[in-house]
Amino acid sequence: MVFAELFATLAAYGYIGAFVVSALGTASIFLPVPYYAIIFGMGALPAFDPVLLTIFSALGATVGEFVGYAVGYGGRHFLRKKYKKYFAWGEKWFNRNGFLTIAVFAATPLPDDVIGLIAGSVEYKKSKFFLACFIGKLVLTAIIVFAGMYSLRYVMDYLGW
Repeated sequence: MVFAELFATLAAYGYIGAFVVSALGTASIFLPVPYYAIIFGMGALPAFDPVLLTIFSALGATVGEFVGYAVGYGGRHFLRKKYKKYFAWGEKWFNRNGFLTIAVFAATPLPDDVIGLIAGSVEYKKSKFFLACFIGKLVLTAIIVFAGMYSLRYVMDYLGW
């Protein structure tokens, strides 16, 4: 009964709901918000096209990651002064390998909030940050959506829900 109400609510908000949930879930820094579970559940609903759900969720998650980027950008002067030695090394490394690092962290459950902070603090190009993050989030949300689509019904049947 509870799950039927939850799924009806999720379906009512549609793709915009997936965007907002994903954006809010990734906007929190260092405090995990389980938006994956919601996207997983939405993937099981026949009302959603899995490709569109993946795209909207990945866009929302990418937009949310800019909170970490903005915090890093705002604290860049402090970091440069306090960690001068490490900052120079990190900036050089990140400017060489940043795109791949951002994409890999965004595509996995690794702490991509930290990567957003670093990207902002070294003033990594916003368009490159967006693209790398979107590619990674696209992979991650596709896995979550399709896993929900193909498995949630079986899990619920197994548990007797």
